[in-house]
Amino acid sequence: ALEYKSLESAMEILEPLELTQENEANWKSLAKIALEQNNFFVAERCYAALGDVAKSSYYRKINDIVRQEGSEDYRVQAKLSILNKQFQKAEAILLDHNQLEEAMAMYQEVHRWDESIKLAERMKHQDAKEYFDNYYGWLLSTNQEPKAAEIKERAGDYVTAINLYLKGGLPSKAANIVTTYNMAYPQDLLERIASALTSNNMYEKAGEFFEKLDLLQRSLDSYVRGRAFRKAIDLAKRAFPTAVVNLEEEWGDHLSSQKQYDLAISHYKQAGIFSKAVEAAIKAKQWNTAVQLVQGQPEEIARPFYQEIAQHFADVRQFDLAEKYFIKSGEFIEAFEMYVKANKWDAAYKIISRYLPESEYTMLYIKEAQKFERDGRYKDSERMYITANEPDLAINMYKNAKLYDKMIKLVSKYRKDLLKDTHIHLAQECETDGNLKQAEHHYIEGGHWGGAVDMYTIHEMWDEAIRVAKAHGNQKDIENVAVKVANNMGAEGGRAFLIKNGLVDAAIEFEANKNNFDEAFRLANLHAKYKLPDVHLKYALFLEDEKRYKEAEEEFIKANKPTEAIGMYEHSKDWHSALQVARQYHPESVKSVFLNQAKFFLDRRDFAKAEGCFINAKDPESAVNAYMEERMYGEALRVAKKHAPHLVYEINKRYSGAGGLRSEGTAEDIYKSAKMWEDSRDFSKAIDGYLEITESHTNDHDFLEETWERAYTLAMSHDKDRIRDVVSIVGERLFNIKRYVSAAEIYESIGDYEKAVEVFIIGERFDRAKEVAQQVNPRSEQNRLLERIQERERQFRFDHGREEDMAEEGDIGGLDMLFKKGKYEQCLMLAEKQGGDVLNQFLEKYSKQLVNGGEWSQCAKILSTYGCPPVANLFAVYKTVALEILAASNVGELTSCKGM
Repeated sequence: ALEYKSLESAMEILEPLELTQENEANWKSLAKIALEQNNFFVAERCYAALGDVAKSSYYRKINDIVRQEGSEDYRVQAKLSILNKQFQKAEAILLDHNQLEEAMAMYQEVHRWDESIKLAERMKHQDAKEYFDNYYGWLLSTNQEPKAAEIKERAGDYVTAINLYLKGGLPSKAANIVTTYNMAYPQDLLERIASALTSNNMYEKAGEFFEKLDLLQRSLDSYVRGRAFRKAIDLAKRAFPTAVVNLEEEWGDHLSSQKQYDLAISHYKQAGIFSKAVEAAIKAKQWNTAVQLVQGQPEEIARPFYQEIAQHFADVRQFDLAEKYFIKSGEFIEAFEMYVKANKWDAAYKIISRYLPESEYTMLYIKEAQKFERDGRYKDSERMYITANEPDLAINMYKNAKLYDKMIKLVSKYRKDLLKDTHIHLAQECETDGNLKQAEHHYIEGGHWGGAVDMYTIHEMWDEAIRVAKAHGNQKDIENVAVKVANNMGAEGGRAFLIKNGLVDAAIEFEANKNNFDEAFRLANLHAKYKLPDVHLKYALFLEDEKRYKEAEEEFIKANKPTEAIGMYEHSKDWHSALQVARQYHPESVKSVFLNQAKFFLDRRDFAKAEGCFINAKDPESAVNAYMEERMYGEALRVAKKHAPHLVYEINKRYSGAGGLRSEGTAEDIYKSAKMWEDSRDFSKAIDGYLEITESHTNDHDFLEETWERAYTLAMSHDKDRIRDVVSIVGERLFNIKRYVSAAEIYESIGDYEKAVEVFIIGERFDRAKEVAQQVNPRSEQNRLLERIQERERQFRFDHGREEDMAEEGDIGGLDMLFKKGKYEQCLMLAEKQGGDVLNQFLEKYSKQLVNGGEWSQCAKILSTYGCPPVANLFAVYKTVALEILAASNVGELTSCKGM
């Protein structure tokens, strides 16, 4: 139907059908053809079927007009033009038929109010101004400020238009007005435009705005903020030449942040920032450019860039260039690692040995070797270890990897002295891992075939054990192995195995080890009489373990082993039997038996019996030493004097010397040692010994005094050359322990009277001090000493309250001391005994003291007691006392005055 343009037929066919995709396409095709043929009725039905209500309703209106006026009516044509958005055509059709209102309504219906108002103004409609005002008010009320601003701009009201554009958020249009229409604008308005442009991030537009206003600095700042660097640099070249370099660098930074490194390079170059230019070139993969840029830079700047460049060339395997730039960057190790990764060993060694000391590149080789080892690249790791002269590390690597053949190869080459030990160690590891054949190989290579035998024996592989023994051992070795094997096969089986293999000696050994001595003797007597001593020996040892010592002795003798019998008896402490065997079968052992017996008694601290054994062994020196070790000096000296006189001097010397008793002995020990020297008439050493004893050895002062005086006596009698030194030491020591009399008498004995006097004084023996002083000549020195003694004695008596003694002895100083202590009456009584002059002297002093104190009555009483001596010095006292008492008119005091 569509093909033959039969629209109604097609419509009738489609109407009962569901709206599928295919049918929808058919409806659209039908609608298109209907419009081409101006069949608006079919078109209306098509759009209704498609659900396009608006178009269906519009065509219904057109069809209503067509029904009334026909399809050629101007209203139909106008509506079709509107439907096709041909508004000017529709306007023309309506105006041709004087339908101004309808034309204006058309524009209003499609919300083109400005066109409607323009039409009204052009056609001078009487309500044009009202339409304009209503439209403008509506725009403002509906917040369509930009549309209202366009109206004001067309009307020439630029300030209002600018305000409306700003309010509507279109600061760029506000700026266009300022730049387009040259007139004076308020400064605050311009600032508002600039602020709006900036706040809306329209920095480039703000820059243009400021530039047209000739506000160049603000324009430049806006261009930079808006990243409009080209305009910023153009402006800077004209107005701010010094800023061009910084702007170029900022432009480069901006491009780099946008990953546009290739574009950034030229700007960094223009700015003279070559380090950033090189970085950009490297990031842009422009390696040749990077090399050109970095070549002219100082070394400290260029070095890190050379490293990156070198790494690039290493990645692309241009090793010569990579090496060149690694060296320039000072990264010799990275160059070395590059060649190592590329397996270019010679080049690696050449470069590292040229630039690093041996100690450093050796460690580097070791680190690289360890990396290869971790990665399982053992051959490369070995090469690195060997180059570093560390074969041990390579050997250990192969050991850990259980690559034993390669390990042995290195050991045989670099550690030949450890080859056998290494084989044995590997044999043990292989044995642990259950690899017995490999273990046998290493045991044999290590010269320890017995280890292989033991291994097979443990695993009960008897034939293998014998095979190894026969291949590598002698007859004795084979027999020993055979016995081991037999021991693991039981008694009957083991014997049969050995006899079967013709190993009679081994069979005898086997039976003896099993304690089958009858069979062992039988086999030995039949087949190997030379083995009889061995059997007797084993039998003796068995009997010894069974404590059948007498039988064991017989077997030891039959085995020609008397020393074993002697040792058996010594072990059981049967010294009599030991000596009997020694004397009968091995006389040279007699001495050792006695010595061992002596040691036995020493352990039990039975020194007398031990001494006898030492003497019997003709070893008195050991007896002396035993006593000396126990500090039994008398016993030691006794034995030495009787059996070893040559040791007497040594005993004294040893225990009196600096390393003997002096450093660690007791006072009694040292005294005994000194007495020994004295008995030996070595008086000098005896003196030294006695003087060696000090207060650090004992607190017994009587013992110390006796000992030191003994040293003094020996010196006086036998060693006069040392007398002064001995007296000096002994005197000082006696003084220190407060034995003053003894010390002073020693000083006196050598004529050191002054020291003797001083010590007697300190010891408060003033009478003895005076006796010593009487011996001093000349007389002047004697007097000096006596005066000193008297002065010290006087002070002593004063300090100890013995002034009466002094006074009674006629010492006026004693009276002075009594007076000073306030013992006036005692002082006067003693003064009276010494005569009238002395009494008057102290009576005057005491009476004046009483007068000054106002004690008239007491003064009168004292003066009366001693008869009021007629001494001129007392007359003033008599007068004062009499006047004072008379003036007082006191009966008691007058009585006292009467006595005067």
